[in-house]
Amino acid sequence: MYAKFARIFGIFMTLLYVAMGIFIMFASERLSLDIPDSMRYALGGILILYGIVRFVRVYNTTRSNRNRYED
Repeated sequence: MYAKFARIFGIFMTLLYVAMGIFIMFASERLSLDIPDSMRYALGGILILYGIVRFVRVYNTTRSNRNRYED
């Protein structure tokens, strides 16, 4: 049960990081945030990349756990 919760939480956080990255990159102009463009794109890109890294880690962990229980 813990493994299933951890997988769902990991996927949720992955989606959250990617969404935050996209939001910071494109929606902050409408909110009048006082952040330079280069900083917005850098921070948004870092968040998107971190979301992708988290997804890969969750996927690999899920795959290795599945293989362990199939043996």
